[in-house]
Amino acid sequence: MIIKYYYILLLLVILISCTLSLNIKPQNKLNKPKVNLKSDQLNVHIVAHTHDDVGWLKTVDEYYYGANMSIQFAGVQYTLDSAITSLLENPERKFIYVEIAFFERWWNEQTSYTQQLVQQLVASGQLEFINGGWCMNDEATTYYDDIIDQMTLGHQFLYNNFGIMPSIGWHIDPFGHSSTMASLFGNMGYDAFIIGRMDYQDIGERLINKEMEFMWRSSESTPQYQIFTSVLRAMYCTPSGFDFEQGDPPIQDDPTLFDYNVYERAEAFVQVALEYATHFRTNNVLIPFGCDFAYMNANMYFKNIDKLIEHINANSSYGINLLYSTPSIYIDAVNRAGLTWEVKTDDLFPYADDQYSYWTGYFTSRPALKGYVRQNNALLHVMEQLLVTSNSQSMVQDIMVMRQAMGVLQHHDAVSGTEQQHVADDYAERLSIGNTATLQTMNQLVGQLLQKGKTAAPEFTFCPLLNESICPSTNPLSSGSSVPVVIYNSLSWTRYEQVKIPIPLVNVQVTNSSGQVIPSQILSYSSNTSILVFYVMVPPLGYSSFVIAPASNDDEDATKLENKYYSKPVKQDLIVLENSKVIALFDQLGNIMSITNKTSGQYINVTQEYLYYLPSFGTDETTQCSGAYIFLPIGTTAYQYNNNTPGITVSQGPIVQTLTRYWSDTMIQTYLLYVDSDHLETEEVVGPIDISDGIGKEVISRFTTSLQTDQTWYSDSNGMEMQKRVINYRPSWNLTVVQPVSGNYVPVNNIAFIQDVNQQVQFTVLTDRSRGCASLDNGEIEFMLHRRTLYDDQRGVGEPMNESTQIITTTKLIFHDISTRAQSHYRPQAQSISNPLYPMFTTTSMSSTLWPQQYSSSYSPLTGDLPEGLKIQTLQWVDSTMDAVLLRIQNIYQLDGQDTEDPQTVQIDLSQLFNSLKISSVTEMNLTGVMKYSNINRLQWNTTTPLPTSKLSKVFREKEDSQSSFVYEISPMDIRTFMVTF
Repeated sequence: MIIKYYYILLLLVILISCTLSLNIKPQNKLNKPKVNLKSDQLNVHIVAHTHDDVGWLKTVDEYYYGANMSIQFAGVQYTLDSAITSLLENPERKFIYVEIAFFERWWNEQTSYTQQLVQQLVASGQLEFINGGWCMNDEATTYYDDIIDQMTLGHQFLYNNFGIMPSIGWHIDPFGHSSTMASLFGNMGYDAFIIGRMDYQDIGERLINKEMEFMWRSSESTPQYQIFTSVLRAMYCTPSGFDFEQGDPPIQDDPTLFDYNVYERAEAFVQVALEYATHFRTNNVLIPFGCDFAYMNANMYFKNIDKLIEHINANSSYGINLLYSTPSIYIDAVNRAGLTWEVKTDDLFPYADDQYSYWTGYFTSRPALKGYVRQNNALLHVMEQLLVTSNSQSMVQDIMVMRQAMGVLQHHDAVSGTEQQHVADDYAERLSIGNTATLQTMNQLVGQLLQKGKTAAPEFTFCPLLNESICPSTNPLSSGSSVPVVIYNSLSWTRYEQVKIPIPLVNVQVTNSSGQVIPSQILSYSSNTSILVFYVMVPPLGYSSFVIAPASNDDEDATKLENKYYSKPVKQDLIVLENSKVIALFDQLGNIMSITNKTSGQYINVTQEYLYYLPSFGTDETTQCSGAYIFLPIGTTAYQYNNNTPGITVSQGPIVQTLTRYWSDTMIQTYLLYVDSDHLETEEVVGPIDISDGIGKEVISRFTTSLQTDQTWYSDSNGMEMQKRVINYRPSWNLTVVQPVSGNYVPVNNIAFIQDVNQQVQFTVLTDRSRGCASLDNGEIEFMLHRRTLYDDQRGVGEPMNESTQIITTTKLIFHDISTRAQSHYRPQAQSISNPLYPMFTTTSMSSTLWPQQYSSSYSPLTGDLPEGLKIQTLQWVDSTMDAVLLRIQNIYQLDGQDTEDPQTVQIDLSQLFNSLKISSVTEMNLTGVMKYSNINRLQWNTTTPLPTSKLSKVFREKEDSQSSFVYEISPMDIRTFMVTF
């Protein structure tokens, strides 16, 4: 009887495991085993790896289980099965793994015995976790909140199960790299950042000049988080000719058999290694062996690599030392060389892989999904805070589905919009499931918080489609019931802001938590849609409640409050929206003409128009098309998106003034100016983009101002530090301009602006989701809102970017001076648009005055607002079993060298933070909360430009865990992380 191969492997596993000690002790640092490095030879570090996209051509489930192999031959569970078995066969072999979203699934399916074997492989250094996030996140379209959360999710899993934290960032597939990502990795305590993609012009120079490795000091505010960065020679896949799993010739080293080729194959590989080495400065070179979803047959890979290593190392004439390695082993070897490295300070956007192919389309691709991700980020942070401040640790498990869904969505083929349509639908469904689970938990929790005495806890409902002016929760108003609304504020300062709630009738009144009637206003955007608008004051990390009640026609107060300032058609030549701080002028067609800042007395001429670029569908010069990844317009001309004349309506009310321009159901723009606001707000309905003419379109909004901007604009990096952009220029290499439009597009997550330094004024635009932006002429700035292309861009997704969605998006426009504390005009507002006030609804037959007497209608767990500039970035239970809370404090301002008054380091006493929770201990941690900050021991590097003297003491903070004081300092743009017990 023939014994099948897998039974032999199983026997080997059992035999080897008998020699292993299964007593695994938690450790903070990854075990880096000693390897045989040669000082007089080229050390070739073979890194066996698989790159497992958490969704792309197949859904995350399809990828894990190996379903739909006709789409892509990939099954992650088989990769892990096979790789682990191969490692157990040979202790010299090493393998790295990255995506914890997949590994956690596989781990939970294993027996405790197999888990112990894997723990031993990790402890011995054979299996190394690199990067360690839930996914390998995108760096252009991700918000920094979400990056930190998904990395934390992965790191907590690794620490809980293996007692380790990764030490290397491994982002070998994202389509460009952000300054924020580099700084965050430094704050996590990483030793290095290894990347795969770099602009073809940039990398061309670096290959020639041996500048493939450098020190990335990406933040002027937090240079202490600088990180050594290494660029892979030829992306992340196995060198051509040696992908044994995909049909390349196996190593045949038995001379008695035909096709004996070990010498020829070894010689070919040596030439590859020597060529790689010509581009690096030390006698070490990293060569990845693997690619997308590799090692499903790990034995095929490892068996051939074994032979290659054995043959080459046995022949000194080759002059190289070949070894199984990992990125951390490689980085240690480079560090020991003691060389001095150049310092890079700019980011790596935009990215192009050839002269026709700038990967700048995905900054905007699938904008509806991008908006949905941002909305759910805000909801998750609300829920995390409430779980802590209400001491509801047992409910943490209820929101794990949301944590994990958000982690999956940060993948570089998820929120980026570069996945196939059915995968995008799957991502949205995962978020919807997480959203529903979170709201169910919130209903229970908020009801308990409001409960007073023996009064029954109210049941809450929610309106996740408020941006679509849909809210079934207010329907009981039609039958005469009152609708209490609890408004939650997830930011760390008191907010006085407006809320807009759809209601089914117009004659209502609103009372606050003291039972007092407050001003409100009705907007009617159409005959069947009414929007109630009123101002609320909500304490930090807390809520205030309000009651909306039907008002009788004979109620004098109600009559006064029944504001019939409905939107009406206008015909005047000049339309003015004005409050105490802003004047906005419009012409008779609703085109904006100017904005005046009444506080400073300054104004700008500004126009705005909707245009579209014609996406390339291939020409005689190139077959490159505009698609999910790539933005390639035909020419530089942007065409008018709306050629017909819009209908104009205006509403002039005591709380908000509006101007609406209506072209069709697929293109509506509304300007809103609130009574106490220093900014103009716009709401835009865009799409589905019409392709009945057979033409795809890339729709933009372009602002043209009278500012003299010196070809310069600024965009944020993942919502954090602003990046200076100059048209047709790169700070660290010489750019040859080949694509004057797409080659100047950069990502914006939250903030972009242009400024006139002579006039000391700035025009700032805040967005509610990630998109692409550019300033292609003096005084201009444009944003791509939506895109729909009809051809595939040939970068692997295999589909055109032909999505028929509609988006409803909010933008804030701020015109302000920059002479003093310019960031105070837009940084808090940027936080506000990304973390909107969150309403929760219930129904009652009680009177408006009785409601606040029966329930705890106002609540805040803080003693007051945090010092200006500080924000509680994170407040969450680590898990449902560990009696500790993760607390992150951020200074939202940056050092930019522009304000006459630079942002300052701010001091905070954590023991005085909460009014109902007493802190018993505080331990400062790395950014992901799994390693004590005092235990971080990052590799030290020599650089051509030393760190600023003022920052040297902050590289390793001097605070001890045993300190009696809970007073800490937060410097500009820094995030400090604490493990807190109450």
